[in-house]
Amino acid sequence: MIQFDNVTFAYEKGRPVLSDVSFAIEKGETVGLIGANGAGKSTVMKLLLGLAGPGAGNKGVSGTAEGKILVDGDEVSPRNLPQIRRKLGFVLQNSDNQMFMPTVWEDMLFGLLNYGMTQQEAEQRAQQVLKELGQEKLKGLYNHKISGGEKRMAAVATVLAMNPEVLLMDEPTNFLDQFQVAWLENYLNSYPKAFLVVSHDEAFLEKIAQVVFCLENGVITRYKGTFEEYLLQHELDKEQYKKNYEAQQRYIKKEEQFIAAHIVRATSAKAAKSHRARLAHLDVMDAPSKDEGNVHFNFPFTKDVGQKPLEVNELVIGYDKPLLSPISFLLKKGEKIAILGQNGVGKSTFIKTILGQIPSLGGSYKWLDGIELNYYGQDEKIDLEMSPFDYIHNIYPNLTNTEVRTLLGAVGVKKELALRKMKELSGGEMTKARLAVMTRKKSNFLVFDEPTNHLDQKAKDALFEAIENYPGAVIIVSHEKDFYDGLVDYELKF
Repeated sequence: MIQFDNVTFAYEKGRPVLSDVSFAIEKGETVGLIGANGAGKSTVMKLLLGLAGPGAGNKGVSGTAEGKILVDGDEVSPRNLPQIRRKLGFVLQNSDNQMFMPTVWEDMLFGLLNYGMTQQEAEQRAQQVLKELGQEKLKGLYNHKISGGEKRMAAVATVLAMNPEVLLMDEPTNFLDQFQVAWLENYLNSYPKAFLVVSHDEAFLEKIAQVVFCLENGVITRYKGTFEEYLLQHELDKEQYKKNYEAQQRYIKKEEQFIAAHIVRATSAKAAKSHRARLAHLDVMDAPSKDEGNVHFNFPFTKDVGQKPLEVNELVIGYDKPLLSPISFLLKKGEKIAILGQNGVGKSTFIKTILGQIPSLGGSYKWLDGIELNYYGQDEKIDLEMSPFDYIHNIYPNLTNTEVRTLLGAVGVKKELALRKMKELSGGEMTKARLAVMTRKKSNFLVFDEPTNHLDQKAKDALFEAIENYPGAVIIVSHEKDFYDGLVDYELKF
């Protein structure tokens, strides 16, 4: 179904992200693609869809590509893209990139009609999938008014309605609540065709993938079995490789010592030259890859200002009408809470209300005098033509170039990544750049709206530690219990 033959890809002015990659996905195979932030997982998806490379066009990302990519025997090329994309159903990492019409329903029909369905087929199939998902309410909603989770579900619903030969999903569980993730798990487990899923959600991968592709240092290694089986085998493979590498290095050193000692002697020069020729033809192993550089977050604290930093009393939130019953709670000094609830229930609306971004419909909230907020929003609009370096420099124009580089390097956006356009980066790298901004701002109250979407496990662990060590109060909106469990003092369920 899908085949990569010796594919190498590099973004402009960058080193290769993929190096001579070859793999195949056969009919009916269920594959999880894993790797650290920036490893190139989304690049694999973009190459399959013709969204990366010399012929990617304005909506894609430019770069140099070598090798051949086939989908059901057809080579991926600008000329073949229409027929290629009719075989592939895809959910991109950023759902906004798949929204073209005013409403969710119009967007679904637009996608299905372009996929080749008739108007009647498109309407019937869209209605069926929304009903199966329990998301019929999406049908009449406008895209600019729905939550990140609802946008994600709309994109997932559209691609599932297509029933394609191969499903491509880049971080499909981002923004989804636990019920939606469970539904998607069940759907994929019964999906009779092939799919390739990029995810950092290890529990999700364990339930849906029977093959794991591990992308490290530009190379993909195939592991047959579940995610847990991959973890065991991968560790054994690393240990064995390290032993083989060390043994070869000992051999090389011994041979070099022999050559140096005998090349100048007339009686043994011939033997030394023979050893040198043998060494010259040796396939030298690369040094074992070291773990990616450390990721470190630190949110500077100013000072305490009192025992009750936030009081919420009978607060009514919504736009045209209330989304929830009145909300009341008291957040005390140093407390950390997680706000939970299904998608569309009003979690982000609550955050925007208490931050003064939208008006309340009733009730009140009160910040203690002296509160200095540091906020990570779910849906910040970023200029994708901008680099992380420029992004930081625009916000902090007084920082020197070295200080900007140091700031980005601390969160794992290093070297050439700092100068690459945002549209060429992974979602995790973009998230790290946004979090880097927060590490320069002094505060005594942190607010996070879905901060772990796109982050790999190392970055999540670093973020957990930074929040845990923060002395001030914290509000976290998250669907990821594995992240906030053990971090917060209590949960507030909407």
